Amino acid sequence: MKLVIIGNGILALASAYSLLRKDKTAQIKIVGPKEKKGSASLAAAAMFNSYCELEPDTLSNRYNREKWLLNQSANPLWPSLLQELKEQSGLSLNYGFGTFLINNALADFVEDENYQAIIKGLDEFDQEYQEVEPRDIPNYCPEAQSRALKAVYIKNEGWVNPHELIAVLEQLLEQSNRVEFIDGCCDQLQKQGSIISSAILKDGIAMEGDQFLIACGAGFTKLIDHSDLDIDFPKVFYGIGYTLALRTAENTPHNCIRTPNRGLACGTYMVPQGEGISVLGASSNIMPWPEYEPRITSVYSLMKSAMEQINTNYYNARLLKTQVGWRPLSEDTLPLLGKCDSLENLFITTGTHRDGLHCSPVISDAISDLILDRVPTQKLSPLFQPERNAHRIYSRDEAIEKFVKHTIDAHYQHDFRASKDALKKNLRVFYTDQITKLHNEVGANDWGIPVELYKMYKHGHIS
Repeated sequence: MKLVIIGNGILALASAYSLLRKDKTAQIKIVGPKEKKGSASLAAAAMFNSYCELEPDTLSNRYNREKWLLNQSANPLWPSLLQELKEQSGLSLNYGFGTFLINNALADFVEDENYQAIIKGLDEFDQEYQEVEPRDIPNYCPEAQSRALKAVYIKNEGWVNPHELIAVLEQLLEQSNRVEFIDGCCDQLQKQGSIISSAILKDGIAMEGDQFLIACGAGFTKLIDHSDLDIDFPKVFYGIGYTLALRTAENTPHNCIRTPNRGLACGTYMVPQGEGISVLGASSNIMPWPEYEPRITSVYSLMKSAMEQINTNYYNARLLKTQVGWRPLSEDTLPLLGKCDSLENLFITTGTHRDGLHCSPVISDAISDLILDRVPTQKLSPLFQPERNAHRIYSRDEAIEKFVKHTIDAHYQHDFRASKDALKKNLRVFYTDQITKLHNEVGANDWGIPVELYKMYKHGHIS
């Protein structure tokens, strides 16, 4: 069996690794630019955080629950997989487990609600955690007015250095002598009848194979638009996120330290990545096209958050580099995972947004089974079937309320302080009117616009 994988990020590499273990005859070509510009995985802190991502409506919403259960199912797979990869490769692989979740007052009440939802989820699923005194967290030294009043230690949530993880997988695949890496970009797919016949690179070279896997992240929609497949898929956008790699020396945290999700992003976090090195994140900006350099406002906000909310001693940290990642977000916020209905040899893994690396053990196991025409041991929800119309995951009222709450909460993370009058009440009225008008304009009468995709609807990128 000859497999062509379009993309060379974590889902591409993990899928190839899984397939090689199951099929001793498989020959694989992995097509992607060697420089990996915009790689979501390489710009990530690579946290194994499932419970820390919970929000009040996650488990009660059918769609969000399925997405979260996929995330949760990957958690217990990482310890043994990381040990296996480290032993097989002999390379350095920095990782660890244990996350400190802090609850401070630098945002609006949305943070408190999310913190409570996380505790409730930990209890519901019988996860090991313990309340801790924030001041006892190693290398946690915030400004007094930014200090956390509550914190918990979650034993089984952790992190890995993504650069080292990618390097380990690439070495193991190369050593197999059954994987060829092609330094290039796929421009289009060609089909004959009900199968894909070849992938055409930008330089005109045709890559032929028996099976094809699209794992090119946020570039998915551009590839589909260039291909004459006559199939409807949800659009996939660029969820552009920035992180900063810092030399934090003796102030490097021993564990991941993070806030809950808040205000349109995943809050503030600092994660150890090696001897004296940390990654700070993260920003979020959904776009229909890629951006290659970080915006000054995002870099400023990250640095300010680190010094105020994590450790005042970071004023002396060294900025090693800024990292830009194009996290793939679909127009219904759900991933596209599985076999294409209309084309019997096309498989897709994208739309995972911030969950791709974390979920890669589950997704790669399932997709490799599907490629080999086996019943997957790791089940993928039918909601993630890639060939679909976009799901409507919120009611109109739910979406309007969520937009208003998270938009105001985001202001607080950018130095907003409400005057001592009716300003906050007036802001709620203003944003309620704004989002209600947009729902009316796009005909969202019995469904709601996901808060992350407000700008995509406002500017006509989703119709």
